[in-house]
Amino acid sequence: MMRVEIVETERISTYIGVRACAYFSDLGAAVGRAFDELISRSDEIKNIRNTNVTYGITPPNYKGNNGVVDFYSCYEVDPIESLPHGMVHLHLLPRVYAMTHYKGPASQTGNAYDFTTQWLKDNGYEYDDVAYYLERYDEKTVVGSDDDRSEMQIWTPVKKR
Repeated sequence: MMRVEIVETERISTYIGVRACAYFSDLGAAVGRAFDELISRSDEIKNIRNTNVTYGITPPNYKGNNGVVDFYSCYEVDPIESLPHGMVHLHLLPRVYAMTHYKGPASQTGNAYDFTTQWLKDNGYEYDDVAYYLERYDEKTVVGSDDDRSEMQIWTPVKKR
């Protein structure tokens, strides 16, 4: 089950998290370790907006990249107060996103990106590959299994064609 809506953020958002860095083909294990560390150290992060919501944030270097890529496992914070040792912070500027609501197994998340690509083409948009992508996970996201009931949001930066 998928649907896409266009959303424009209105403020700078700030995130604190753990960086995973690996070849794209090996990224899954690195991301898992990053999320484990993030959650186990959440008490070190001040001003988390919602402890039930985490984000996977990726820079715009994924398409066609067979080399090493970054992935940030994060909490949104407001305001940023201090940065725990070994963690990173990101500030994302206001912009326009295509927000895809995805429900299904984690192994099929790629289908949501394909669905989004087609939706953008059909609706006069294209990817704006100068900005970070986000995946938003909350209490509806089933972690650790390939559950059909799992839900997440994929935020991809877009612009009108």
